[in-house]
Amino acid sequence: MDPTQIQAIQQLRSLIPVGLRHAQALLERCAGNPQQAAEHYKNELLQVLASKSGLPLEQAREPLHNAGYDLGRALSAIEEARFTLTQRILRKHHRDKGRALDLIAQAIEVAEQLQRQYWLAFEQLERLAPAPRCFMMLHEWLAFEGWEGFDSALHFHLPQIIAQFRHLRLDALADTLEQADQRQKHLRASHAGSDSPTALAARINQDPLFNSHQDAYDRYRALLDERLFEWVEQHIRQFPA
Repeated sequence: MDPTQIQAIQQLRSLIPVGLRHAQALLERCAGNPQQAAEHYKNELLQVLASKSGLPLEQAREPLHNAGYDLGRALSAIEEARFTLTQRILRKHHRDKGRALDLIAQAIEVAEQLQRQYWLAFEQLERLAPAPRCFMMLHEWLAFEGWEGFDSALHFHLPQIIAQFRHLRLDALADTLEQADQRQKHLRASHAGSDSPTALAARINQDPLFNSHQDAYDRYRALLDERLFEWVEQHIRQFPA
């Protein structure tokens, strides 16, 4: 590469953020003129940005310029101007709803300045707006159940959780949790005097009726991410902007 070409590439790259190979291709198309190559590239980017964002060319021009002709930054700026934080999460992660729900929960924790000591204290969640309160209680309980197990989760704010599932109109799931809790309590009351804590836990987890309730819960669990995702969509105005 001769010094003239090197100088032209350097000049072009001082005008626009472009890779070396693309810079060479642009200069070849524009007879080695960096200014023309820069304008050509800007027009290319403008077309791409308008296509990706759905904006008319004239409306796409300003965010592209403000982003220093960095396409990724321009798209992000347009997204931020058009959509709330929660909407952006839903749009970006609609194929991975579990990931979307985790990010929304994190956004609520930050926005509401919730204090966490491994698990969130539900007293904090009571002051949230109704839709985020329901979401956060269920998200936290589901995380607890996934970490500690179904039998332990029945001791983790169960009355509030059952109420929130009923709020989502998941009455069959709420009934299943109530029945599992009743069965567990019955077994504990019947065998607490004769079984050690370890033996009692084993008895509960081997009980056919208790296991049938857990199996029913597991079938519902597969649907819960979808239902919570829909819940956020339906109450988007109550979630972080």
